[in-house]
Amino acid sequence: MKIGTVEIPNRFVLAPLAGISCSAFRMLCKENGAGLIYTQMIDADIISKKTVKEVKQFLNIQEMERPVTVQLIGSEKNVLAKAVQAVEEFADIIDLNVGCIEEDYLQKGCGAALLKDLPKLESIVRAMAEATAKPVTTKIRIGWNNQHINGVTVGQLVENAGAQALCVHGRTADQRYSGKVNWTIMKQIKEKLHISVIANGDVSSYTDGLALLQKTGCSFVMIGREAQHCPWVFREKTVDIKQQILRFIELYEQYENRRSPVEVADHVFWMLRDFKTSEDTKKVHLIQTIPRIKRYVNRLVQKQ
Repeated sequence: MKIGTVEIPNRFVLAPLAGISCSAFRMLCKENGAGLIYTQMIDADIISKKTVKEVKQFLNIQEMERPVTVQLIGSEKNVLAKAVQAVEEFADIIDLNVGCIEEDYLQKGCGAALLKDLPKLESIVRAMAEATAKPVTTKIRIGWNNQHINGVTVGQLVENAGAQALCVHGRTADQRYSGKVNWTIMKQIKEKLHISVIANGDVSSYTDGLALLQKTGCSFVMIGREAQHCPWVFREKTVDIKQQILRFIELYEQYENRRSPVEVADHVFWMLRDFKTSEDTKKVHLIQTIPRIKRYVNRLVQKQ
């Protein structure tokens, strides 16, 4: 399996997760079988102004994570081309976000707003593809709303503009994260394109992922929100949750720049969702150092 010249070892992909995809989380997903890792969404305006050293530190991509897609968001082609050049040394693939539904980005004409301005989207993708030798991809939704489902048109447009893969979240922008994903549209998009298509939406287990691949015929499947709670969702077998959490803390202490107990506590709390215990796991947010969080996890007893 390839995107451009980049070999992907399997068909499971970690989604870009804002505020979640720190290096330790990405590495844990990789260890659990994610074939392709996305960074969280990065504002092109901000990254394009950083020095090489600052970009390297900001991305904090480790060799064991590769291949890695760096995802950018923006609405100005010149800024995005500059951002591509800022991250290309560290990225294996560079992605444009055309699916974000955060209001402040929509107002700036970014993310899913580009689904309503196809000439602009085409010129942006072309400028990004021309700015680098690395593969450029896009992540879209199937349309702005149910009256304007244009995923097939958008897919063909970005392919013609130079994108080497397309990720499709199977909802419209105005659906946000509610309602079922439309896998029929994803299947139609895949049938019309020659590039790899990544199916995204409503995958909450390894078997769900395989089912979505089968239904849509897509090349890859992307998992997002479920990975926040289960970075091991990319594997078939059950895991020792406590061991996974301790591994996350170990990776965080070794590789993360921020050293934030608050960030560690958040991840530990999310990953304890399926760990049955009589403890009130919300209490992890009151712990103020990483070594104490580790002790707290070690002491947790699972209900039989």
